[in-house]
Amino acid sequence: MHCSLGKSELDFDWLLFDFDNTLVDFHEASELAFHKALKDYNIDHVDSYYGIYGKINAKIWSDFEQQLITTEDIRRTRFTLFLKEIGKEDIDGYAYNAQYLSNLVEFTIIRPEVVAMLERLQGSFKMSIVTNGLKEVQRARLAKCKIDHLFDSIIVSDEIGVAKPDGAFFEHTMNSIKDSFEKEKILVIGDNLKSDIAGAKSFGLKSCHINPGTLDKKAADIVLEDVLELETLITNVYIPVDCDWYDYLEIYAMRKTIVDIEIRTDTNPKTITTRIKDLEAKNKEEFAHLEDGSKLRLDKIITIKPSE
Repeated sequence: MHCSLGKSELDFDWLLFDFDNTLVDFHEASELAFHKALKDYNIDHVDSYYGIYGKINAKIWSDFEQQLITTEDIRRTRFTLFLKEIGKEDIDGYAYNAQYLSNLVEFTIIRPEVVAMLERLQGSFKMSIVTNGLKEVQRARLAKCKIDHLFDSIIVSDEIGVAKPDGAFFEHTMNSIKDSFEKEKILVIGDNLKSDIAGAKSFGLKSCHINPGTLDKKAADIVLEDVLELETLITNVYIPVDCDWYDYLEIYAMRKTIVDIEIRTDTNPKTITTRIKDLEAKNKEEFAHLEDGSKLRLDKIITIKPSE
């Protein structure tokens, strides 16, 4: 993990998640879908075929992101070129593409722990999916993962006619929900340095690069090996307490009163009975020192009252 942001800069309101290779493993699903399509069309497996397709597909999507071609061109061209390359020009590339996409839905899975994280984040943040993809497959894959209901908006490039990193994609995203947020309160999370990270930076948004390989600390504001690392980073931000609340706690500290303190936790609130020995401000965070020697961050306190 690498984060160049201070704690105050990690106070986000809206999370924009890429889908492929951010929330789900697209590489694995794509390769399985590709090999099944070969079987569906009775084409013998050759080890080099997926690499050939990968180069063709990368060029096609790069052309689309630069607005040189349309999504209809993607559907008609990528497998037509692949089939020509392997000497199977008699097969309809458009129909083959449809079969591949159907297989891609079938093989798309999401880790249960990622779903659980999204469910927890939903209670604290606005969330959106921002994905470059074909509408007939992206919507179906999100539904298969049973996470589409967790997001306030879902932006698919094919549906709006423009793709990341184009600023128009992010402009459309900004208008996709009724709430209005300052750009510094929005975080783009994705795996692609060009479409996700450079696109976010160009539009004035902070970014989080999901990179399971070598961490490039200059790539984005936040660089993580796994999207699951995100939750702790952005939910553990200190929220300053107001002066009246601080003064109220200070009275209990001076009097050494035995108190019941209700505390926020990652699961359910809990109550502890203790004395506050002292209050401390450190690194822009405020703490209560308790009689057992532990420290409690003040923004974790929900209620406090004398113990009966």
